[in-house]
Amino acid sequence: MGGNTRDGSTPFSRMMDRSPRTHVVFLGGPGVRYEERLPPAPLRPWVAVSWRIRAERPFDLRIVPDGCMDIIHGDAIGSFSGHEVARLEPGVVYEGLRFHPGGFPALFGVPADELTGLRVPLADLAKERDLLRLAREAQPPDPLAGASSVSADVRTLAREVGYSERQLRRRVLAATGHSPKRMARIGRMQRLLKAGREESWARTAAEHGYYDEAHMAADVRELAGATPHALMSVSS
Repeated sequence: MGGNTRDGSTPFSRMMDRSPRTHVVFLGGPGVRYEERLPPAPLRPWVAVSWRIRAERPFDLRIVPDGCMDIIHGDAIGSFSGHEVARLEPGVVYEGLRFHPGGFPALFGVPADELTGLRVPLADLAKERDLLRLAREAQPPDPLAGASSVSADVRTLAREVGYSERQLRRRVLAATGHSPKRMARIGRMQRLLKAGREESWARTAAEHGYYDEAHMAADVRELAGATPHALMSVSS
């Protein structure tokens, strides 16, 4: 994972307000400190949070898909289609900016599906890299990016917004790097992992729209590389 420093902060991170809650699930463990801060108000339509990680011991951090893009150490990080494992070293501070789904493409004018799963120097993508300047002229993120992550059914969403399924897919791919169906699965997994286990795993599966516990376990394993049972036990 890039964006690492020994002293901790950057001028931009000091402009941030502390975020009251975690934007996406963080699967850390004992000895791993994670914090988020809200961006300056003019950037909030596009940028979700500035994040910071510091580990007190070596730790293999599992990062699961969230439908978002990041900037880390001057590089654009495309939205993950699967999980990644980042090695955290003790005493090193890791920092980055996380965008709302659709935020990076709207701000920089680069389709998300051209960057999915990639790490590309920001200088190769845009001449202007000052976010506040970009925000003065940028359009807001495509609302279908966020809508697709909370929709239970692609056909219903297409009908509600007045698009064909093909048109919907094209727009959501450009905004997020994922199909509407995959964004819905990613959003559901994120809500599940953030909410935690209900009184039983069967109840948990039902609460989040899975057919049953087996469906929940298989779907999350395909996205995150492990079942929710295993993921929650690590981060608890």
